[in-house]
Amino acid sequence: MQQAQGMQSTLEDFFKALRGSDLEVSLNAQVDAARATQLIGWRERDLLKSALGATLAKTQPDRAVFDQAFDRFFRFDSFGVKGQARPSSPAGASQELQPDPESPPQQGSGQGQGGPGGCQGSGGQGLSQLLLAGDSATLSRRMQQAAREVGLTDIWFFTQKGYYTQKIQQAMGLELLDREITEARRQTQAPQRVAELERARKHLFNEVRNFVERKLSMYGTAPTRELHDDFLQTQKLSNIDRRDFARMHEIVRKIARRLAERHAHRKRREQRGQLDFRRTMRANAAYGGVMFQTFWRSTKIERPRVVAICDVSGSVRQYARFLLLFLYSLDELVSDVQSFAFTNHLVDVSATFESLPVEQAVDNVMQAVGGSGTDYGQVLEDIDEQLMHRIDRRTTVLILGDARNNRGEAHAEIMKTLYGRARRVIWLNPEPVSFWGLGDSEMKRYAPYCHIARECNSLRHLERTLDELLRTNSASA
Repeated sequence: MQQAQGMQSTLEDFFKALRGSDLEVSLNAQVDAARATQLIGWRERDLLKSALGATLAKTQPDRAVFDQAFDRFFRFDSFGVKGQARPSSPAGASQELQPDPESPPQQGSGQGQGGPGGCQGSGGQGLSQLLLAGDSATLSRRMQQAAREVGLTDIWFFTQKGYYTQKIQQAMGLELLDREITEARRQTQAPQRVAELERARKHLFNEVRNFVERKLSMYGTAPTRELHDDFLQTQKLSNIDRRDFARMHEIVRKIARRLAERHAHRKRREQRGQLDFRRTMRANAAYGGVMFQTFWRSTKIERPRVVAICDVSGSVRQYARFLLLFLYSLDELVSDVQSFAFTNHLVDVSATFESLPVEQAVDNVMQAVGGSGTDYGQVLEDIDEQLMHRIDRRTTVLILGDARNNRGEAHAEIMKTLYGRARRVIWLNPEPVSFWGLGDSEMKRYAPYCHIARECNSLRHLERTLDELLRTNSASA
């Protein structure tokens, strides 16, 4: 019974390790994995790996993550003996996989409290005896048992290494070892004994610290990345360091997938529509009114047509980068995206996105479209000349820019015409609302001709806006 509980705890720890490797494991998959381990047992490492992989990894990339996490988790965390080579991993499985049935975890007797009970290992040996004898197998079991007692699987941050290193040593019996060292120091005729015990204590610290560091790399990777991702999503896009661009692109893809799943589910639900009662009753008249066949009123859900017009001048180019990345990552939900970039003239960049991968296309647009000084009045005249005839009641116009016009002509009347023709006009301004209308900002003149005008300067803001765009489109279709 005790061994079965230990194996269940090991499996739960493995699920944590998978989540720590950024592999999400659903509750159903966990149940399937538990059933698989009950059927095949734990002794055959390769068989166990295949069974768990089949239940927990659903895609090829997930399988690669799973294989790496499995090999790191189910390894023999040996307790190296000073002066000897660290033993290699056994072929069958790790100590976690095959706990010694002759020495089940000790309960009670002060286990893990640093008292005499906490210092007694297999055969009643104290920690100092095990260290001096170099009993690596028993020390390894003691270390892993102590790690479970102190909850090492909850380690997230490198700043916790010292805490868990100390707690595991205490659970292994550090307090009594320190008492032995103190007592030996009092006996002036035993300097060799003092030196041996101090070396053993230092060796204990090094081994436990290395063990904790390995577990941190296993359990703490995803939570640490998740915190960093949360930080990146709330930061102003203009403040994002270039070295974080690759991670930001991955976050955008993740958010786009989440939005796609959410709105695809809503689309499937709404497509079913309402029961067509008359048609159903006519079709089932021959069956005495029993509804063997049902007919539903169809509901057409149109994917939005989006015209994205992005200021790519120095002050807002970062915002444009991630808005375009977002839009073209939503290709499952947005059927038709036309994109334009500008500083002082409107440039159609749609063809760039059709011919290149989205990240490369964004980089090319940022480099190709430039110029000094934005001119929103001239850009609105370009919109009137080049685009206005294409705008209809199915089109959402998405404008990204700070509306700072360098004291030029605003041409707000063109915004009024655009507002009258489009399904929606959405203006995303990276500046706080309190800055609108100050200095050369024309935002207060443009805002009355927008269905939505809001501050938008982070990934969270972009996600909220695009979610609203997709939801409103479904509701009004």
